[in-house]
Amino acid sequence: MKLLIADDDEQIRSGIEQGIDWSSLDMKMVITASNGLEALERFTELLPEIVITDVRMPGMDGLELLKKIKEIKPQTRVIILSGYNDFEYLKKAIQLDAVDYEMKPIRARSLIALIQKVKEDIIRERVTEQEFQKYLESYKTSFGEELISGSITDRLIILEGLQQYYGFDGTKSLVCVSAQIDGDWKKNSDTAKIAADTICRLFAASDLASRGICLRSKEAKLVFLVTIETKSYLYYRQFASELTNRLRSWNRETRSVCQLSFSSGISSPGSVAEFVKLYQEANQALSMRLYEGSGSIQVYNNTAELSDKTIVGLLENAEFILQLSQGDFASATGMVNNEFECMKKEREYSRKSVAAYTRNLLHFFTVTNRIVPADRIEQIQSKIAFIEGNADYLSIEEFREIVVSVFEETLTRLTKDLSPVMLRTDEFIRKNFTRELTVEMLSEQVGKTPNYFSHLFKREFGVSFKEYVTRLRISKAKELILHTNDLIYEISGKVGFSDYTYFTQVFKKMEGYPPAALRKNNLVNADELGEN
Repeated sequence: MKLLIADDDEQIRSGIEQGIDWSSLDMKMVITASNGLEALERFTELLPEIVITDVRMPGMDGLELLKKIKEIKPQTRVIILSGYNDFEYLKKAIQLDAVDYEMKPIRARSLIALIQKVKEDIIRERVTEQEFQKYLESYKTSFGEELISGSITDRLIILEGLQQYYGFDGTKSLVCVSAQIDGDWKKNSDTAKIAADTICRLFAASDLASRGICLRSKEAKLVFLVTIETKSYLYYRQFASELTNRLRSWNRETRSVCQLSFSSGISSPGSVAEFVKLYQEANQALSMRLYEGSGSIQVYNNTAELSDKTIVGLLENAEFILQLSQGDFASATGMVNNEFECMKKEREYSRKSVAAYTRNLLHFFTVTNRIVPADRIEQIQSKIAFIEGNADYLSIEEFREIVVSVFEETLTRLTKDLSPVMLRTDEFIRKNFTRELTVEMLSEQVGKTPNYFSHLFKREFGVSFKEYVTRLRISKAKELILHTNDLIYEISGKVGFSDYTYFTQVFKKMEGYPPAALRKNNLVNADELGEN
């Protein structure tokens, strides 16, 4: 909808225009005019659905403007403003079908409520009653989602929206609770919905419902606003303790109903005017789920803010690097376990930082150690992809398990899975992958016939000899692209491809993107890390 504001007082005009977040009220355009004649011209040009006009203006007063507007577009809603409590003006405005007559100074919250009511009246006229009720419910849902997403920050609009759609008095002291279904709710959307429904039902059946509301987003997140009697620190600590126990009991019920848990964060006390701050605090407390695991209930602590800074850790540890380069995966695994245990105790880093560090450890593992088989490198790449797709749901313990499993599985692969013949074969390939390698060459090297060698190789490595060598070369090419400034056509030759065009074709087929894209994305990520 479009709104026209006409007032010769620039301070009042701009105050109404800029002092309210009109987009939150679905006003797509706000037009202003400094006198009646200009207002009529702008109205005729743009035909706004709602007009707010002062009574006394030069050129044409508000009542004359109202009359002209009704002649042009009778269904227009016009709100008259006046600094004078004049019964004759009021009577004339009523006769000319003004929707309201407001005295100055204007209270912003009253104006917001009035505009919302006028807007709903316009919509009610355009649709059936059933459609209008659907609109109201949709707008209520949209208001809740936009509030949770941070799209609405205007204190007065938040106050009025909570009062209008939820009957919630946001002028009292309150706490904010942010709750998130644990795990990948997108992959389990139906079960996650049942879990969210269960939590809402438990809230509605509790005594908290009489002094609070539950807002629900599409992303399996719930936000509770609950009023408290006082901001007293002792009272708040007691209330937070009781609320924590309540949420834990709801968690037990939710697990029994749908085998899913939820984690929660509880803010400090405040008011709706501080909603953005309280919601951030609740989310900050919720973020400790990274260290506490699923089902955690945390109360906000202003000294426990998590950092997004880059974690270096083992990536610059000389002992760890030596262990990897020598293939001492057992010792390296012990260092990884100690590293993550320290991070868990310190609780310093954010989910973003821990996820990036875990991915970097896996990349570092493939680059530093030269005896990692090509098939294991592919599996490691799949682990990295898994982290990228699930970082929002993993705990610090799960990040640790991913790294440890890679080290342990690689050690098992090297020490148990391959026969002595294939161990010698793998060693020869890794030392000579830049040369032209053939089945005949390798079978002769280990004293087997070509056919038997090919059969044995496929059985133990799970892929053909040719595919294994190709994967190894592409893996080494990726290392050089990411960690050197060599030109890509030079890299293709260094890893054993004599034809650059063929190299790019094979690379794109295996990775899903050309080699140049890998370097470009790496540079972008490096810039982002530098900014952090």
